[in-house]
Amino acid sequence: MRLEPLYTLAFHYEESATVRRGDDVDQLLGGRGRCDGRVAGAFRGTNRARRRPGQPFEPDYHGVIETDDGATILWDLSGYGWPDEGRVLATIKHLTADTAYEYLNGALCVVNGVVRDREVTLEVAELVWEPIR
Repeated sequence: MRLEPLYTLAFHYEESATVRRGDDVDQLLGGRGRCDGRVAGAFRGTNRARRRPGQPFEPDYHGVIETDDGATILWDLSGYGWPDEGRVLATIKHLTADTAYEYLNGALCVVNGVVRDREVTLEVAELVWEPIR
């Protein structure tokens, strides 16, 4: 397998709601930003994140990329984050009807990311299957 870079997504959280139950924290976070790379355009989405003591937080992010050339791409991210360290590892799936981006419909993408305050930067790459040697 190999990684093929797709885009960098930079966004910030504009809205949030938090529910605390003991040490457990659940949040709903709304963000906006921009993708640049093979996929380029405006991004917006909502993250339903869970934080449990002694465990990484679990983002459950759903969003949309509206590309500069007019395509609409739905976006789903899940994975893990370590807020004290400011890092995120995740996977993304995309869905679109636009022929220029149909290759994303069957692509599993991986994420290397950083979080600082409400600012998030994600490097997104397609995980490409290759025969095992």
